Order: sequence, then C-alpha cells, then structure tokens
Amino acid sequence: MGGEPCFFAGDFNVIRSDIERCGGRPRNRVAIDEFNKWIHQGGLLEMNSQGGKFTWCNGQQGLSIAWAKLDRVLLDANFLSLFPTAHCLYLPRTTSDHCPMVIEFLSDPFSYGPPPFRFQQMWVEHPDFMTLVQKVWYESVIGSGLFKLATKLKKLKVALRVWNKSVFGRTNTQIAILEDKIENLENLLQRGWGDDIERELVRTSNELSSWRIREDIRLAQMAKIKWRMGGDRNTKFFHVWLSNKKHRKIHQLRTSNGLEFNSPEAIHLGAVDYFSDFLQRSNPVREVPDLSSLISSVINDEDCVRLCGIPSLVEVKEALSTIPINSSPGEDVTPSQVDKVEMETNSVGKGHQENEEAKKLHHDVRNLIEKYEEHLLR
Repeated sequence: MGGEPCFFAGDFNVIRSDIERCGGRPRNRVAIDEFNKWIHQGGLLEMNSQGGKFTWCNGQQGLSIAWAKLDRVLLDANFLSLFPTAHCLYLPRTTSDHCPMVIEFLSDPFSYGPPPFRFQQMWVEHPDFMTLVQKVWYESVIGSGLFKLATKLKKLKVALRVWNKSVFGRTNTQIAILEDKIENLENLLQRGWGDDIERELVRTSNELSSWRIREDIRLAQMAKIKWRMGGDRNTKFFHVWLSNKKHRKIHQLRTSNGLEFNSPEAIHLGAVDYFSDFLQRSNPVREVPDLSSLISSVINDEDCVRLCGIPSLVEVKEALSTIPINSSPGEDVTPSQVDKVEMETNSVGKGHQENEEAKKLHHDVRNLIEKYEEHLLR
C-alpha cells in the first residue's frame, strides 16, 4: 500500500477460513488462499468488530440454509495509527441477505479502572535507576517477613511511577523534540560551520539514539514479542501491533441465561457476581473415577518425596533466571538469555558485615525480588 491511510470495507464475497461459514457447500480453497495472500501482501489488518459471527445468509430453509462472514473492514498501518480505537458493528439482518455494517471512529469507550503498574526494562538502562531502588529499599519498615517485603515493593512502585514521569515523561515526545533540534542544528551548520554547533549536534544525536533505544525496549516489552535489538528499527510495526493487541478485550458479554453486559462496569460486576455465586454454591462433589490401574509407577518413593518437597533457593533462582527479562508469561514468548540487573551495595546490614552466609542469602533474596517485580506488580 502507499503512504496514504486507507481502508477497505464491504462485501468481499469470500471467507478467510472454514470457521467463517456454517452450512452450505465447501468454499473454493483457491479463492480463500488468494484473498489471504492479498491481505498479507498489502500489510492489512482486520478491524475489530461487534455483533453476529456471520454477516450473510442465503435465506434458504432446512439443510439448504448457509451462513458466512463475507462483510468485513480491512485497514493498513497508517489508518490504524490515525484511528486506533475504530471498530465496526454488525447490525441484525432484516430484509437483506447481508447484515448492515456501521463503522465507528470514537474514542475507546471501554477504558476502565486505573492503569496497572508495569516494570519497564528501559528504566534499567538509566544510570540513576539503581540509586533510586537502593534508596527506597533501605528505608526503614516496621514489621516482619513478607509484610516488610510487600511494603517495600509498594513504596518502590510509587517511587518508580514518580521517577518515570519526571525523568522519562513520554518517550515519543522526547524523541520528536530531539529530532527537531537536530534538524535545526544541521541547518545552522549548512549556513556556516562552527565547532560549538558540531559538538552540540553530536551530543544531541547521541541523546536521540539513547531515547530511541528506550522507546524500542518499551514497545517490544509492551508488544510481548521477541525482537533482536541489533536488527532494523521498525517502530511503526510495534505501534500497529500494540494498537491491534489493545482491542483484544471483552466489549460485550452474554450469559447462558440471556443476560447481556455492554459496559466495562457491567461486565466487571457481572463477573464478580458470577464467580461469587459459583464459589459459594454448595454443589455435591462429583464421584471421581479410579484411574490408578491406568497409571504405572515410574518413580520410587524417594523421588516422590523429593517432588513433593519445597524447592531450594538455588532451584528457584535457577528457574527464574530462565525467564526472559522483557517478557511476560504466554505462548508468544520464547526463552532467551537473561540479562540480570546486579544490585551493588557496600553493606548488608548492621551485625552481618562479617557473615558471608548472611551476605549470600541477602544477595539471593534481592535477585529474586528483581525477577518478581515485573511479573507480580500488575
């Protein structure tokens, strides 16, 4: 597609896969493959939709009746960047064999609740990050064990939010400011050479490079996909991926008894009521069949005891070290080498200066905290 934003809407008279039809004769496989090939070659995405699963019906009766999704909206990356919350609504079919389709370009009506806290890997690249973490972590907290840990994590979350807003702000805004500054400096150099201007241009270019790396790290982490930083930059790709990913949310919910929830608040309350009733309901325990005869014993009693035992700190640490530092759990993540953030400190605490075992334990616990921050603070 060209540089201008574009979208295609209407009756394409072809489905994308067999799950988009019900009844009737099998669809032409060649036509399906050609349609998907055209979509992929054009870099198009399908607009999110609400309403019925199928948009067309042949109006027949009995075994001759057939449904299919023939109407859709396809858009490119430029269009999605301009209208990230656009979606289409399929209205009920009446006299026509096709469902009427309404396209809405409104702001996201499903934004609900405060934004969750997410640990940003780009923070680690900043030279002041470790100083901030150590300052917050060494503040005195009254309590014991897990209470102190939870309190410190909450305080660290608040401090990181404030620090992120003051230091980073909006990374894309910072990048735009630096790009404009570089353009002005280059124009000055073209009109007349100056050592001061050249030094400022080099400094600004290096600063812009750092901000671009931070933005790439942020986008890759938010998109939750694996991406090698050494490759070509493709920031637009990540913006499109994220815009499409943000739409994967529940906009409408219908229960088995016919109740419909059409707003975030209603869906929230409906889910709470459902699970509250489900957990409080006194259902009779279903008899579990005896499958012991189908399971052969392949481990001895000693191995069984070990499997049921509490894992050691070393085992937990080794397991956590396999988690990609820029990812979150899911099938779209593949394991990679973890770049650890080493917590440097000159003291472990009063009374433990000479106790090497205490130092080792303290260091291990802090490493565990680092790994848990991104996955627990949501």
